[in-house]
Order: sequence, then C-alpha cells, then structure tokens
Amino acid sequence: MGTTDTAEKLRFGLALALGVAVPGMAKYFLTESGYSTLGTVVFYTGYLTAAVAIWFIWVRPLELHGSGGA
Repeated sequence: MGTTDTAEKLRFGLALALGVAVPGMAKYFLTESGYSTLGTVVFYTGYLTAAVAIWFIWVRPLELHGSGGA
C-alpha cells in the first residue's frame, strides 16, 4: 500500500465523517435555537449531498464485473 492509497482512504474517511458530523451538528444547534424544521432540512440536505458526492467520486468509477465463465 503506497502513500497515494493511504491518502485516498484518509480523504474518503474524512469526507464520510464530515458528511455526517457537520449536518448533524448544524441540526443540533438549529434545533436548540428553536428552528427544528430548518435543522431537519439542513441535516437531510447535507447528508444527501455527502452521499451523492461519495458515490460520484469513489463508488461510480469502480469496475464491478462478475466472472467471465459460467
């Protein structure tokens, strides 16, 4: 495993953690401030954006093929 692989895995983990943590903290603070509906919208929008970005950057380019023989 080279440094490129390690950096890529670290970047993926950071994106995944931030995609959950940042919207979650924003929802918490908005809910505590009395804006629970806005907090929910912010959480789902942030979480969905992170999921789409992770799919588009890391999952979509994977070549997933079964074996050629039957």
